[in-house]
Parts: sequence; C-alpha cells; structure tokens
Amino acid sequence: MTIIKILTLLLAGIIFFLGYYLWAHRQKAFLMFHPENNHALSIIVKTYSLILIISSLITFITGFFFAPWVLALVLICNVTIIATLPIMMLIFLQ
Repeated sequence: MTIIKILTLLLAGIIFFLGYYLWAHRQKAFLMFHPENNHALSIIVKTYSLILIISSLITFITGFFFAPWVLALVLICNVTIIATLPIMMLIFLQ
C-alpha cells in the first residue's frame, strides 16, 4: 500500500508541475504555441492549468485519506483530463 501512496504523490507532483507550467506560459510563447496571439488558446491554457492544479491537489489528498476505489476514480479522471489536453492543443498547432 505504501508504494501506491508514493506513486500517487509522484503523479500529483507531475500534474501540479504541468498545471503550473501552463499557468506560467498563458501569456507567452511555449513550444510551438503562441497564446499571446490567440485569445482562444490563451483561455484554453488558463482553464487547463487551473483544472490540472485542482486535480493535483485532489489527487494528493485522495492518496492519503480515502478508500482505494475513490483513488481509482480520481486516477481515471486524471487520465481523462491529461489525455484531452494534447487533443485540444493540436487544434492550435501552427
């Protein structure tokens, strides 16, 4: 059970880093994207950054205090959220 908590904390850290990275780059160019030129992309980056930060906090709390089935539901939600991010970003690839 301890290894599951460690991996959950690692996942929460990675998700938080992704959310923070998107938040920090919501008004400047990163990789091949330019949210400073495209208002819709800026809104998507801002929305996803907030969703990822909140999701990381929920994952962190769930890893310590809730039953395994609740953790499984949170992990499924995390996978869904993270899988939709590249799909949304592909729309704005320049």
